[in-house]
Amino acid sequence: MTQVVVITGAAGGIGAMLMKRFAEAGFTVAGLDLPGACPPGDDRFVACDITDEEQVRAAFGQLAARHGRLDVLVNNAGISAVGALLDHDVATYRRVMEVNYIGALICTRAAIPALTASRGRIVVLSSVAGFAPVLGRPAYVAAKHAVTGLFTALRAELAPSGVSVTMVHPTFVTGGMTEVPRAPGATRSVTGAEITSDHVAREIVRAVVRGKDLLLPGRTARLAWWAHRISPRGYLRLMTRRLRTARQA
Repeated sequence: MTQVVVITGAAGGIGAMLMKRFAEAGFTVAGLDLPGACPPGDDRFVACDITDEEQVRAAFGQLAARHGRLDVLVNNAGISAVGALLDHDVATYRRVMEVNYIGALICTRAAIPALTASRGRIVVLSSVAGFAPVLGRPAYVAAKHAVTGLFTALRAELAPSGVSVTMVHPTFVTGGMTEVPRAPGATRSVTGAEITSDHVAREIVRAVVRGKDLLLPGRTARLAWWAHRISPRGYLRLMTRRLRTARQA
């Protein structure tokens, strides 16, 4: 039987490529995104605000009626906030946390019965910012650390029911991602080579097929992973210097 994958934030850059690459790999794909973002006339999409629990329950009920099963949930939806600590108000921090963390939590809770029945897999799009500090994005770093911590803990909790968790920590992606409005003068700086949305999507599909629990797309992500574990202080100095240099270039 064909496996079914549900992808949140499915109309965005990585989300659209995930829809394409999972379909090419033989999965039945379904996407969730905001009403204004869903492609008109594409019945693979269900309009849904993932931070609204009632909308999420209704969406997963609709998908269950349509497909009868769920094998993979990809918590891909996310937004960023570029700027220093005081560049954004508390409402902005709350919004970034709601989309990146609470949204993934709500969707996972709604999907658990079907994923348990299929002994399925949850994929979580975190970031290098989910395991190490990244300069100039405190709201985003906090949200990605939160979602990483949640699903790292859930991996052990869900294992007895047969549900697996794949954590994905990409490096900087070309074009960036959806952001809240930037503060005046704030700039998006990166370090290392950026990777494409398609690169991330292809690696995620391979990771799901192979049953991998951890994925680090991009050379910078892999270097950051090991550097932060070997010397957190050394990593912080190097990252800070490189991002400040990139910002001034």
